[in-house]
Amino acid sequence: MKLRMFLALAVSACGFGAGAQAQTNPHPAAPVATPAVAGAGTVSSTRKVTSADSTQSSAGQALRFESSWWSADIIRGADGPVLGTVGWFRDFDLEKLVQSSPRALAEARQFETNNFRGSVVSAIGATTLAIGVVVAANSSNNASSPILIIGGAGAIGWGLQHINRGYASLSKALWWYNAKGG
Repeated sequence: MKLRMFLALAVSACGFGAGAQAQTNPHPAAPVATPAVAGAGTVSSTRKVTSADSTQSSAGQALRFESSWWSADIIRGADGPVLGTVGWFRDFDLEKLVQSSPRALAEARQFETNNFRGSVVSAIGATTLAIGVVVAANSSNNASSPILIIGGAGAIGWGLQHINRGYASLSKALWWYNAKGG
C-alpha cells in the first residue's frame, strides 16, 4: 500500500501527463485599427481607417516552438513547416538556426547544455528509481532499496529542473532571434 502511494506521488511529481503548449495561441488577436486623429472632425464616416501591419513581413520568418511529451518542434511562422525537433536526446542544430543574433546564440547554447544534462541525469535517475522499486518489491529487507528510490527520485527532480531551465533558454533564444528580425 505504501509503495503504491509513493509511486503515485513520484509519477505525478515527474509531470507525466502534463504537456505544455508554449507560445501557442489558438485565438489570434484581431488587428487593431489606428484611432482617428484628434481635431480631424471632418473625416468621412464611410472612409475606412487602416494601417499597414509591420509585423506581416517578418511574421512568416518568426520562429516558435510547440512542446509535447519530452520534445519540442521548432516551427517557422504561424502555420509554417517544422524545421526540427529538440528534446530528450534529440540533436537539432539550433545554434546554426539562430546564429544571426548573438544573444539568441548564447541562449541556444544554454538550452543545449541544460537539456543534455537534464536528459542524462533524468534517465539515470529513472533507471535507479526503477531498480530501487524492484529491489523493494522483492521483499528483500535491504537498506539499499530506499537509498536507490530516494536517490533516483532526486536525480529525476534535478534533471527535470535542468530541462525546464533549458526550455526557458529555448524560449529566450527564439525571442531574441525574432526580435533581431530573423
